[in-house]
Order: sequence, then C-alpha cells, then structure tokens
Amino acid sequence: MARAQTGDRTAYHRLLVAIAPYLRAIARRHLRQEQDAEDMVQEILIVVHEIRHTYEPGRPFKPWLGTIATRRCIDALRQRTRRAQHEQAGDEAVEHVADARHTPEQSLEQAQLRRAVHEAVGGLPDRQREAVQLLRLHELSLNEAAERSDQSVGSLKVACHRAIKALQRKLGGQEHDHD
Repeated sequence: MARAQTGDRTAYHRLLVAIAPYLRAIARRHLRQEQDAEDMVQEILIVVHEIRHTYEPGRPFKPWLGTIATRRCIDALRQRTRRAQHEQAGDEAVEHVADARHTPEQSLEQAQLRRAVHEAVGGLPDRQREAVQLLRLHELSLNEAAERSDQSVGSLKVACHRAIKALQRKLGGQEHDHD
C-alpha cells in the first residue's frame, strides 16, 4: 500500500488482487449470501481506493483494511435491516388499510397509483431518478447517497427537489405524503 500511495500502479494492482480473497472472507462472514458478498467486495475496493491516502505507511495494513471492510459490511446489514423493517411496516399498513377502509375499487385505485408513480420515477432523467431512489426509496443519508452516486450532496439535493417537482407535475399536481 505504501508503494501504491507513491503512484506505483503495478504495486497497487497487485495489492488489489491480493486483498480480494481477504475482503471476500469478511463479506461472506457478515452477509452470508454469495452475490451480496461479491457486491460488497467491489464496494469495499472502491472505498479503499477512495481513502487509500489515509493509510499510514509503517502501521499494520491488515487491521486498517479489516476495519474498513467490517464497517462497510455492518453498514450494509444495518441498511438491509432498516429497509426490511420499513417494507414490513408498509406491508402491514397496506394490509390493515386495505382490510379496514378500502373497497376493492379503492384498492385497485391505490395499485394503479403506485404503478403510475413507479413509471413516473422510471421516466425521470438518470441523476434525478437515482437521487429519488437513493434518498426516498432506499432511505440513505445524503452522505451515503453521495458516496454511492458519485454526486455531491448539493447535487443530490437539487436533483431530488427537481425530481419531486417533476413527479408532482406528471402525476397531476397531487401532493401525496407517503413518509
């Protein structure tokens, strides 16, 4: 890593190849599912690339790398848990509302509205769609979304604001509060 920090591309390439199995083992231990683990390895490699300047030559490399990998895996598990809880709460609320207050016609109308929203989001420009998906649907923080999207926090805010306005126009100006 010390040689990679000085710009030695060959050393950097060898380092990335060498650490992948170690990162894979950490990711598998935390995430269990093979595809999730492979995705996490790629995400960790990106993070290592972005913060390689923080490694202090002369200090042990493996604990530095292990801490980064473990924290990314734990963050992913927390996010997965939040998403699952949100989806479960949403499913329970939909079932309760459908049973208690909605006629079959109203349930159909709600399903059509959800489909229209999904299609409207799909029709947004790439950066706006990504901002809505990361910030509103996946409920990432601005910093997490910025890291994933390669957009600045400010760009994400603007893209999300514009996307919400475009969705309101496309869906007839109706303002729905689903938060």
